[in-house]
Amino acid sequence: MLPTGKPTLMASGDPSDTDSTRRHTDDAPRTLIRNSLDEKETASPTSVPAATAVRATAGAAAAAPGIAATAARVVPVPQTPSAVAADSIGPGSIIGRFEIEALIGRGGMGSVYSAIDPRKLEARDPDPRVAVKLLNADFRAHPDAFIALQREASKAQALAHPNIVTVFDFDRDGGTAFIVMALLRGRSLETVTRRGSGLDRKTALPIIRGIAEGLAYAHRKGVVHSDLKPANVFLLDDGTPKILDFGIARAVPGALGAARDEFDAGRLGAYTEAYATREMIQGVDPAPADDLYALGVIACELLTGTHPYGGRSILQARQAALKPVIPTSLRRNERQLIARCLDFDRSRRPRDAAEFLRLLTGVAPRLKVLAAAVVALSLASGYLWYRSYQNSGPAVPFEQLGHATQLQVAADLEQGAQDWQFYRGQGIGDALTSALTHYSDAYRLHPGNRDAVRGLQRTADEILKQAGGNRQQLHGTAAQLAGASEYLKSYPPVVDALKP
Repeated sequence: MLPTGKPTLMASGDPSDTDSTRRHTDDAPRTLIRNSLDEKETASPTSVPAATAVRATAGAAAAAPGIAATAARVVPVPQTPSAVAADSIGPGSIIGRFEIEALIGRGGMGSVYSAIDPRKLEARDPDPRVAVKLLNADFRAHPDAFIALQREASKAQALAHPNIVTVFDFDRDGGTAFIVMALLRGRSLETVTRRGSGLDRKTALPIIRGIAEGLAYAHRKGVVHSDLKPANVFLLDDGTPKILDFGIARAVPGALGAARDEFDAGRLGAYTEAYATREMIQGVDPAPADDLYALGVIACELLTGTHPYGGRSILQARQAALKPVIPTSLRRNERQLIARCLDFDRSRRPRDAAEFLRLLTGVAPRLKVLAAAVVALSLASGYLWYRSYQNSGPAVPFEQLGHATQLQVAADLEQGAQDWQFYRGQGIGDALTSALTHYSDAYRLHPGNRDAVRGLQRTADEILKQAGGNRQQLHGTAAQLAGASEYLKSYPPVVDALKP
């Protein structure tokens, strides 16, 4: 269970010292949430300040050194007289119904505060704290600032996934717009990558996979993050990575499920050059493969402590004909996959994060063993078992699926089972949600798969049970379950809960 006491923030050092955060990384207390805003990347001279959304900061308690207040096309506009200035907010200030406790992050676009939710106090919630993000005075003048903040909240709310930060609400207090998010406990991934020494493969791969799973979910929804970097990933105390900052996330043109929106965050011109593709820099329509380039950079930084192109932008690296430095601790096929992600040509990278995961899991020996075991079991069971399997199970037998699909289904089933056991043993809700996601993915790839069906049934039953006797809450939960899997749309307990 997460700690419920008041969080301790790391001292940021001399406000004029832009390197104080890095120097205090190893011996400092862990922070809560990193402000996903515009910050000068001190690790790389090629970094471009980005007017983005919420990310963590490893040491901004009262002021964040090295953070620039930047915004594209800043045009002064009249401010509402009743607006609460983010610059003047302090402990005890009230925004909406939330009582501000402390500043935990600041950047060019906004500031993030820990706050008390009185509704949670009233309900005797053991942890009544949330994170509240407000636009800074400099960025409030930007004509697209309000829209960008609302879109950040809207996109994050639509991307309910264990590896994406939870956003509760978007609101306005007088002339001050703000969003309310879950208060995370752990540390920014940036504090890990900037230590100068990489992690071992066994520690790094689950983080890489978790980021990829969050991206895969966003990509399926037709959303490209567009500013993925270590500062926009938060590592919880239990090791779960959470993707932050969908402030400049963009819809893939023509993507199934992508919401049509006249506002395009790409016109804010916000990105971080060391993690950006040529297409992003040149303003070309976004593609999921752009996020895969950033993921490849992050993977290298996690495993080696250094940028694969020495901190250079993709344009500079291409002009210098540089070859990426790929971590030698990876297996051969894993190195090849990361090299593909870092390719200068978008068309040579994995198409999206789902393909990345298939390739990543497809080379793991344990998955090869699983696939081989399934094939061996079907052969050993004989013709009668096989005929019975055809009649009572999926329309397409497992053995007739493509090899890569078999591996991915086996991986999803295994991970779903692990998440389920973790939930049963520890009672952590994220593990239950993750189990549902993996079982849903397995069923999508292999409709009728009996193991996936059993997994979907038990997770759905547990989620419905948690909804309690509140009819409205039960109906809403059932609607979410029906949207999560084709199978659950016709699962009797879900259908019953959906009845008026």
